[in-house]
Amino acid sequence: MNKCIITIIALAVVCGGAMAQPKVNGEAPIREKRGYNQRIVIDTATVRVLYALNAKDIKDENTYLDLGKLEIGKRVKKYSSEFIYTSDLEVIRWKREKGHKGNVPKTFFIRGEKADKWSELVYSDYIVRGNELKEYACFPLWAERENSSYTEPWPLMQWTLADEQQTILGHRCQKATCRFRGRDFVAWFAADVPIKGGPWKFGGLPGCILKVYDVQKIYVWEAVAIERGTYQIMQYPDKLYPKSTRKSVWQRQTKYNEDYWNAIGWTSLEGRPTPPKIHFEQLEKE
Repeated sequence: MNKCIITIIALAVVCGGAMAQPKVNGEAPIREKRGYNQRIVIDTATVRVLYALNAKDIKDENTYLDLGKLEIGKRVKKYSSEFIYTSDLEVIRWKREKGHKGNVPKTFFIRGEKADKWSELVYSDYIVRGNELKEYACFPLWAERENSSYTEPWPLMQWTLADEQQTILGHRCQKATCRFRGRDFVAWFAADVPIKGGPWKFGGLPGCILKVYDVQKIYVWEAVAIERGTYQIMQYPDKLYPKSTRKSVWQRQTKYNEDYWNAIGWTSLEGRPTPPKIHFEQLEKE
């Protein structure tokens, strides 16, 4: 095969990547060092709701982008990744049993369709205290310097109620719609589950949000379980997540999703094209 043909193939690969369908996560690899083993207990939850994120098969966790959990305590509400939390526990156990002080291949323990890829929706924690939401934003491998946090008012959405209803997990849910930061969303909330919250930043409805999605269904959360028990609500150390602003965090999250290799200072090896920029669909478009 001559050099001209090789060049054409390489260009086709690059251009094909640029023309691909929008993605909801990029090519950034996951990382372990987030301070997970330094978390402190800030409250105790008696109820938690588990959500499948972008499930291809709601009955198969391996097809989820994430299994998120909403924990409801007396003082705080928290939304985070159950996949990542259980993986962290396995890593701690593995190190304790093996006496291994180095890095553990975390993909041994993480479940989900794209266990080896970073997503801000999976690796961020969202904690609500009163009318304030705080995001602890964890960035991907080789970008740990970017870890940061910010606060903003909560709830954030202004909903319009509709008459339509559907049943989710045995609960009769009512439809509500809103436009938020560039996207139109549809939510289904259960008035008989008296929790004013939902996955991610969603909230402000008179009942727990059991299903929510944007109208294009690029991002879809659906509750798969409502559990009752005693659960510790934990928080990352503030010292590891310096204060920032939502705009700054949003811009950096977008950068690492769209163009990870260039964002970390990647230089391509001789004869290999630089990985193309990804057509990434950020949840918050503005």
